[in-house]
Amino acid sequence: MNGGSWLDPRSKLIVFIAACLCTFSGMSQVQEITLLSLCLVVLLLCRKWKATLVAAGLFAGMSIGDLLLVDRLTGAAQYLVLLTCHVLRFLLPLFASFYAVTKTSTVGEYISAFTAMRLPGVIIIPMAVMFRFVPTMSEEWQGVTQAMKLRGLAVSWRNFLRRPMAMLETVLVPFLLQCSTVVDEMSAAVMARGFDKDRPRTSYLEVNMHVLDWLIAAVAVLLTVWNLVW
Repeated sequence: MNGGSWLDPRSKLIVFIAACLCTFSGMSQVQEITLLSLCLVVLLLCRKWKATLVAAGLFAGMSIGDLLLVDRLTGAAQYLVLLTCHVLRFLLPLFASFYAVTKTSTVGEYISAFTAMRLPGVIIIPMAVMFRFVPTMSEEWQGVTQAMKLRGLAVSWRNFLRRPMAMLETVLVPFLLQCSTVVDEMSAAVMARGFDKDRPRTSYLEVNMHVLDWLIAAVAVLLTVWNLVW
């Protein structure tokens, strides 16, 4: 068990890649339900009970809204509800698998897994920075919004609509600059730890693909082939 999860990081990453390929290549309703079921199983095996219930509830709500509300509406309201239900339901497996990848395994586990696969440093370094950057970006956004509140400028959709240019200048610009600085610092930290050297590395984190991981990965690959072929 890694980080409270019964799955290896690589099996979760395979499911995420499958979700990306299936989502952007188009899916039938049966394929959509099958992919979401696989993502929900991954979340359950990662012991993310709340996220599983939220994803299942959103899918049920969008499906019910599609069946009951669309036919009773007309005009722009009908198209708006139809678009919202279909887009959210369509992207839900992608969001669920991305959550499993970023929230249930540490960067160290991914580095250990990639090292065990004997991947070169030119692949491990960008992947390590990417996985660490996602949660850091959320923290930086919270820091920028808190700083704006202290200055009397609340970050809200209302303010974005009323003063879009002022919000872009005072919120997004500092956020992007801070993100750029964070990426540079992460890259320097990874390089300082010797990941750019093509030498065998050891890790105190043990990651192994078990039978359940291979089963999840096989289902994801078969689902991807099914989606691309049919």
